[in-house]
Amino acid sequence: MHKENEIQEELREGGFPKFKRSLKSNVWLFLATVTYLVTLFQLQEHPEWSPALRVALALLPVLPGLVYLWVLWGTFKALDELERRIQQEAWAVAFGGTVLISTVMNVLSAHGIGFEKYPHGLELGGAYIAVFFCWCLGVAQAKARYS
Repeated sequence: MHKENEIQEELREGGFPKFKRSLKSNVWLFLATVTYLVTLFQLQEHPEWSPALRVALALLPVLPGLVYLWVLWGTFKALDELERRIQQEAWAVAFGGTVLISTVMNVLSAHGIGFEKYPHGLELGGAYIAVFFCWCLGVAQAKARYS
């Protein structure tokens, strides 16, 4: 059965397909964030570990992040035209906002104006948070426009 048919069936039965899909994708985002925090803590606590192990641990959060993107893509394909347009606008805001935040942080840090604590920019966890925050703003803005 196609994903679109499953969603239509859930709607006829009075289900909440958007909530179920959001929960499924957000579980992977949560796992990516938790994995990032755990590996960050482990890497800070054990600087003596081999470089190969450190690189493997540093890249470990990318795996659930990729699964998150895969689930998100499947969810996106199953949306109706209006919801798809809202998500396109929200992701455009998320992309642009994250690039803007990262650029401002790097420029200010390069000139010694704040952000000395973050010499490498947002890093992975900060990027996840910035994307999520900007995406929420984009969804709110797009929904306000179309409602």
